[in-house]
Amino acid sequence: MLRLSREGGVAHFPGLVRPRRIHCALCSETQRVELQRLLTALAQARSSDATRTGADRRLLHLSVEDDDGTVVWALTVAEEAAPEALLEWWHRAGAGPGEGENAGPA
Repeated sequence: MLRLSREGGVAHFPGLVRPRRIHCALCSETQRVELQRLLTALAQARSSDATRTGADRRLLHLSVEDDDGTVVWALTVAEEAAPEALLEWWHRAGAGPGEGENAGPA
């Protein structure tokens, strides 16, 4: 499972800070490949920029958890450095019934 959570920004909106979970087992092979590509690219492009702070700065925390809920991989990036495709996963995972628990984009 991929867990995405946000932190920071000027205004606090509970719906925006609620973690999103993407159940990779429910995703198609194409979706899993896309997620893997996005996470690999983020890890390779990671910079110390995520440690900067600011009143209007948002951070995106990503973690991959195994079936027991143990974190096996984690990364924090500045939201503005995240690929647009990953932000699309964030938005879609939080839309609709069971909000925050969806598998991801259709």
